[in-house]
Amino acid sequence: MTRSPGNTSSVGRLHVNEVFRAILIRADLPDAQLFAAHEVTRWPEGALDWLMRMGILREAEPAEEVLCEECEEGCWIKPNIREDPQTHQHFGSYFCHRNEDIGPFKVDLSRKRRWKFGLVGLAKAVSKAVKPTGKVTELAPERLVLLGIVKLDGKNRELFLARGTAWPDTQAVFGGAVRLKTASHPVILTLVGMPLGDLLPGVRTAVRPLVEIADFDGKVLHIPLQGAFPEVAPGPWADIPNEPITLDQFMVKYCEKRTAQLRRSRRRALLHAAWHGTVRMPPLACPQMSGQSNKYFVHDLLKAWQNYQDEKLDLPPLLQQYQLTIR
Repeated sequence: MTRSPGNTSSVGRLHVNEVFRAILIRADLPDAQLFAAHEVTRWPEGALDWLMRMGILREAEPAEEVLCEECEEGCWIKPNIREDPQTHQHFGSYFCHRNEDIGPFKVDLSRKRRWKFGLVGLAKAVSKAVKPTGKVTELAPERLVLLGIVKLDGKNRELFLARGTAWPDTQAVFGGAVRLKTASHPVILTLVGMPLGDLLPGVRTAVRPLVEIADFDGKVLHIPLQGAFPEVAPGPWADIPNEPITLDQFMVKYCEKRTAQLRRSRRRALLHAAWHGTVRMPPLACPQMSGQSNKYFVHDLLKAWQNYQDEKLDLPPLLQQYQLTIR
């Protein structure tokens, strides 16, 4: 079994379906498919093993820096690599100059591990769930896979799995896929995003994000295709761009006005509560990077904000128009 690295505490662990959803969200962002060890430690036991066995995730090059978990500050550090003179095993060490209560400490080198997404692995898992006839065939590397033929509403339809349908090169990538262009009424599962305009001009396609209908219970991936492709009524945030945003940007744009100092204080309070497992933060919209604030999707924060306020963290309330939006 592939064991999750580092701390194995259950505090703040994600549900296995939240892990699957986070992978879909991350993989649908351009150049942002890596998962770090500090993220994997929050996954349920066995989740990483299943994801690697299916090929949805595979090992990537180790990271140079790791997220320090000695306190809630969450600094990025570059551990020094040392060798134990007795066992000759390597380990990491670091001396904290920022928090005098911590000082020197060891760093488990398994926390440098990272994993990257594989579209073909996901395609095989989806194929196992929906059982199409035909062979899983990659048509454009890490972007488009033919899953086979499924029967929907009494008709045979060719089912495709597409990644990055809202990326700038969409027309070039999918427009060059002859198998897709010549399919009769193709059905397309995207990961998260919907195409910006027609995916294939002149070709009638039915599109549905996989993240909306898939459910993973830890053992089996469930994907109910029947009835999944009619026109879907717009959600409560349809008129609000679902863009990646930092907590500070969110409070400035969607909450009642507060000073920068107070916003910073409340952001720290929220992250401190999340670190201790009192609240749960939404999946990151993009990987956590050194020197940059975490970004989340606007719709996820709008949905979660009232729950955060119920925890008496003294967060600024949502502006009235957004309070009405989420009722």
